[in-house]
Amino acid sequence: MSADIERRKLSIIEHLAEVEDETVINQIENLLKPTVDFWEELSKEEQAAILRGKKDLEAGRKAAYETFMSNYRNRI
Repeated sequence: MSADIERRKLSIIEHLAEVEDETVINQIENLLKPTVDFWEELSKEEQAAILRGKKDLEAGRKAAYETFMSNYRNRI
């Protein structure tokens, strides 16, 4: 690893040593060691929708952002 990354890691450790907020500590723990796979938290319908979207992208079926947003706004 580069010296810059090592320096930054040490700086983070120094700041972390001063943190007293339990919420912040929990957030950092969850970031570094997630205990739940987000995929398992999704419903079967949400998982299926994501997989359909992935297949669409792989097949070249996609829409421009502006088109997507226009269609989305017209639905709500």
